Amino acid sequence: MLFYRNPTIVWPLNAGIASPGVIALSAFLGACLVPSLALCSGFLFLLSTRNHPRSRWKMLKNKVKRLIGPYFIYGALWLVPLYTFFDIPTMGRPLHTDFVSGFLAMCMGVFTDHLWFLLPLFWATLFFIIIRNLLDGKKLIVASALSVIAAVCVELYLADIHYYCIAESGPFFIVFFVGILLYHFNEKIEKWNSKIYCIISLALFAVLGLIIYSNIDNTVVYYIRNILGALLFYFIFMAVSRTSFSDKLNQSRFYNFCESRSMNIYLLNCPFMQIYFLLLNPLIGTNVYLTILCLWILSYTSIFIAVWIQNKLKIALVNKIPIQKTGG
Repeated sequence: MLFYRNPTIVWPLNAGIASPGVIALSAFLGACLVPSLALCSGFLFLLSTRNHPRSRWKMLKNKVKRLIGPYFIYGALWLVPLYTFFDIPTMGRPLHTDFVSGFLAMCMGVFTDHLWFLLPLFWATLFFIIIRNLLDGKKLIVASALSVIAAVCVELYLADIHYYCIAESGPFFIVFFVGILLYHFNEKIEKWNSKIYCIISLALFAVLGLIIYSNIDNTVVYYIRNILGALLFYFIFMAVSRTSFSDKLNQSRFYNFCESRSMNIYLLNCPFMQIYFLLLNPLIGTNVYLTILCLWILSYTSIFIAVWIQNKLKIALVNKIPIQKTGG
């Protein structure tokens, strides 16, 4: 859908057609998707620290492995080669950028494209690893204040530092902390019935829609929009989890395949979409919804094939590694 919004420095590749319906829908999803990830990360962060207590150093090493490692691996082996070969313009990588310049821009956290969220998520996680002793009881008030101060500092003093997405990390501190709060109230929230979840979801949907429709360009409103979008998806999930559809979904082989490989699916998706857009735009680009549908089908078909190949290669490599047996 981003191809049919007005071009921006973040997403310059454009069809030259601005579709009001697509703009509204993409703005709505943009307020929900990445913030939901930050909220889930905060929830799972506290769940993990409670169930598997570890030192700060071990927690940091784990996050470097899970967030920074994939950024550089996919950036070097996937993002830079494809964007160089097809000469795809994006933030931090103008047209006709050579491989070496693109690689250096990726290493400096300037050319990140869809991998960008890994970096502010790392900064937010690092922050809460440092203050993890304040995430219980009355100390939560101090933690909430520090989260707000961290976000304010990003907006006031670090807004011009676009290396490693430092300037974009502000909302992650706040929404991540909202996820931590949800963990604390999770037992009470789980006792509510699905009707309450639906009412809250509808209220959040209405308020979020009003904010997006008003088109207020304000930092505080932007933060509120992120919080509301994350909470909306959270309560929709809670409502759906109480239905029989949720049980059927969890038993689906396709769903389990996607869930177990969701990170790989996401990390592969954007280059496929950009490449297919370059191919389809001259042919059917004026037909907005047909192009979006074709992009979705072609991109995710390619992604699932790539993930399937990855999985086969991983199994083959594991089987070739000799297992050393120790004497009993």
